[in-house]
Amino acid sequence: MSRNQLNIRVSDELEELIDKKRIELASTLKVIPTRSDVVRFALESYLGVSVKQTDADRRTTVGKAISGRKKSAD
Repeated sequence: MSRNQLNIRVSDELEELIDKKRIELASTLKVIPTRSDVVRFALESYLGVSVKQTDADRRTTVGKAISGRKKSAD
């Protein structure tokens, strides 16, 4: 499956809402999903489609341990 990248700009308010949703989802996913994950979930819900597990982006943090990931210097 081919992957395309979309870049979007959001307001500070929308960014804060996405971050709140990330924390909310962490309790059920057992990891904090990325902002991209949250946007993907929202698009799937809005469009009424579901990406099969085999078609999922392998770079996603959902379902993977995050302890071994490098921390950003930001």
